[in-house]
Amino acid sequence: MADRLLKLWLDGPAGKLEARLRPHAEPRAAAVVAHPHPLYGGNLDNPPVFHSDRELHRAGFATLRLNFRGVGSSEGVFDDGRGEVEDLAVATRWLRALAPAAPWLLVGYSFGSICALRLARAEPSCAGVVAMGLPLSVYGAGELGASEAPLAVVQGESDEFGLPGEIDKALASIRAPHRLWTVAGANHIFAERARETAAAVVEAARWCLGARS
Repeated sequence: MADRLLKLWLDGPAGKLEARLRPHAEPRAAAVVAHPHPLYGGNLDNPPVFHSDRELHRAGFATLRLNFRGVGSSEGVFDDGRGEVEDLAVATRWLRALAPAAPWLLVGYSFGSICALRLARAEPSCAGVVAMGLPLSVYGAGELGASEAPLAVVQGESDEFGLPGEIDKALASIRAPHRLWTVAGANHIFAERARETAAAVVEAARWCLGARS
C-alpha cells in the first residue's frame, strides 16, 4: 500500500491534539505511537517514533502518532504523565473507530512507554504494549505489572535508564507475557540506530499479536 501520511487534529481533553495518520485499507492491526518526554525535546517526529510508525505501516498496520498536550501545535500544557495518558486514550479511541475490526497495540518511547503502560491497565482489550527505551531507573518496575497485555521491550544495549539485564530482571517479575529485544550499540536515544530500532519494534508488535493465541 502507498505510504500515505495525513495530518489531522483530534479533540483532546485539554484542546486540539496534533496527529499524523498512516491509514491502511485492510490493516492487520492498529497501533498508536507515543513520543518521549515533552520537557526534553520529545515530539512525534523523534527518529525512533517516526521510523517505528513508518515501518509498522509498511508491515500492514494502521498507525497514528500524536503530539501530547503542549507539544508542537497541540494545545494545553504538560501534565506530568496524567493528562498525557488521557491524550493517548483519545488517540486510541479515534484509531479504533477507524479500524474497529483490527486488534490494537500501544507503542511508546521512553515517557511515551510509561503512558502506554498506564493506559493499558484500563484497557483490557489492548493486544499489547511495545516499550522502546523503557526508563526503568526513573519510573521503577511497578509500572510493568499492572496490565495483563503482552509487553515487549525494545531496549538499547547501553541505555542509560535501564540496561537490558536490568529490564530482563524486572520483566521476570510480571505475570503478563513478555519479551525483550536488545538493539546493539544503542543508547537511550537510539542515536544512529533508529532504523534498527524500528525493525525490532515491528518484530515486537508481531510477537504481541500472537502472544495470547
